[in-house]
Formats: sequence, structure tokens, C-alpha cells
Amino acid sequence: MALLLYVNNARALNRERVFRDRTNPLDVLNDRKMHKYYRFTRQGVMRIIDLIQDRIAPLTERSHSIDSRLQVFVALNFYATSDFYSSVQKEHGVSSASVCRIVARVSEALANLKDEVITWRPVVEKQREFMETSGFPMVVGAVDCTHIWLDGSPLGDTEYAFINRKGWHSINVQYISDAKYNIINVSARWPGSVHDSRVFENSAVGQSFQRGELEGVILGDSGYPQRSWLMTPFRNPQTPAERAYNRSHMRGRVVVEQTNGQIKKKFPCLRRGLRVEPKKACTIIVACTVLFRLSKEWKEPYLGRDHEVPQVGADDFDGPVSNEGYAARAQLVARCFT
Repeated sequence: MALLLYVNNARALNRERVFRDRTNPLDVLNDRKMHKYYRFTRQGVMRIIDLIQDRIAPLTERSHSIDSRLQVFVALNFYATSDFYSSVQKEHGVSSASVCRIVARVSEALANLKDEVITWRPVVEKQREFMETSGFPMVVGAVDCTHIWLDGSPLGDTEYAFINRKGWHSINVQYISDAKYNIINVSARWPGSVHDSRVFENSAVGQSFQRGELEGVILGDSGYPQRSWLMTPFRNPQTPAERAYNRSHMRGRVVVEQTNGQIKKKFPCLRRGLRVEPKKACTIIVACTVLFRLSKEWKEPYLGRDHEVPQVGADDFDGPVSNEGYAARAQLVARCFT
């Protein structure tokens, strides 16, 4: 009896492993289908692979390890569909556990490129572009926050902090866009209950402006404080000059709202919700932002459909006012909009 059990155990241990067939999408998909399922053309996907393949090289030398190319395809498919890991796994012949690890690994590799890809300068060119499109002088960017839904994410004892004004859980993400819909700054680390103005004033860009290290002005809505370098609209414009200022301000600031919509359309995982813990969600958000900026630089086609993007908005700023900020706005109106 003991001998029979030994033989059966030995057979189980020596049973041949079964490997799933991992099809290379580059071999079977044309550009349009590649863009549909991965949000980049064939050439764009290859450029992404070349960009991060050294950072996500297989950790083992086994013959059936998941290579860098397949890792990129798995992550891009997740960003493009926001499906459950089990759905992504069926398309690429890897386990759900592998999909989870791959998405985290590729997202971290992309997020680490943030400072290289999401750049602020050249300032003079950005000011010229805003002047041409909106007639607003000295503008280097427009700021706004958008909420990324946390769909059933494990939040623990801090769940209350992630409930936004609409009553659902989210990450409050700050984007600053230039006049060409390029994201030049991203801050993705605050829970949904945090006000937009607090996100900005505690961001690296906001603090740099406060210290006088950055040139130009930023356009923000009435949820932000009026500063000498942060221009907000008049709540009740009284003169033709103030109304002209508001019209120009609106034309300049609308680009960041449109950019928020574009990135959510390109990467539906940001619109449909992320089913991961907040820290991983923030990494995925930054990774998608890096990919969005690269797609603009590489002139990748945009083939998305129009979708309604849920907006949360923010209350008007009711913190301490800055007389210096209001004086700077009055001088700007008198000089440029009278």
C-alpha cells in the first residue's frame, strides 16, 4: 500500500506542465484593431516596448517566462478595457495572478518616466500658444482636478476620506494642460474628499509658484484662490473689461477640461473605475498620463468614441483671500482687457 502511494505521488510530481498558447498580437492584428484593444498603433506599441523593456525584463531565465512584449500588451489591454484580470488573462494566455503582477510592474515602470516625459518648459512657447488661442497673456497652463472612481477597491479604515462630493469613492487627480492639450503636470495622490485648492497648493508646482521659482500664470476656476500667478474668473463681472477677461479666461481654461475628457476616453480604466487599492490606483493613473503624453508627442491617432465623463466639481474657494492676488488681476484687466 505504501509503495502504491509512493508511485502515485511520484507520477503527480513528474506530471508534465501545461503551458497556455500566448499569441503575439503583432502577428494577428492590424493597426485599427491594435488601437481598439491596446490604444496604440503597432508602431506605437513597439516604441513603448523599446522604452521600458529593460525595466520589465523577465525575472527568471525559464523558457516559459513572460517576456517584456507580452507584459506591455497585457498592461495596455487592461488600461484600454478596465476588465477584470480574468478577462485580460483569457486574451493573452496568462493567469489572473500574472496579470495582477504585470499591470503593477508595467505601471510602475511607466510612472517612473514621469519626470522625463511630462515636462513643463519651454515657457515662452506655451505663453505664445495660449495668447493665440485665448487672447490671455502670460499663461503657461490651465489647472483642474478630475475624479477617478475606485470601484470596490479595498479602502480599510480610511474609506471615509475617499468619498467625494457626489458620494462615491475616488482619487482626486490634478492635471495642468498647455494650449495643445499636452499634460504638463500631474498630481495623483489625494483621496476624493480633498478640495481642489488644497491639492494644488500642496503640489510641487503650486509650491514652486509660491516661492517664485516658476514664470507666468496659471488659469483656474472659482474653486481656486486668486493669486498674482493664479488667475480665476470674476464671479459677478461688472464692466465690459471684466466680461472680456472672463471670456478669454474661459477659452484658455477649457483646454484642461477637454484634456481630462480625452485621457479618460483614451484609457477607459480611468473612466470605468479601478478595482485596486489606492496606492496602486495612483500608479496606474500616472502611468496612463505618461502614455497619454507620449501618444501626443508621437502623433498617435485618436479613435475613441464620445462618452459622458462624470464630473464632481468643487465648491467656490472660501479660504483666506489675497489682496495682492486681486490687485494683480485688476492690473491685468486694466492693461490687457480695457
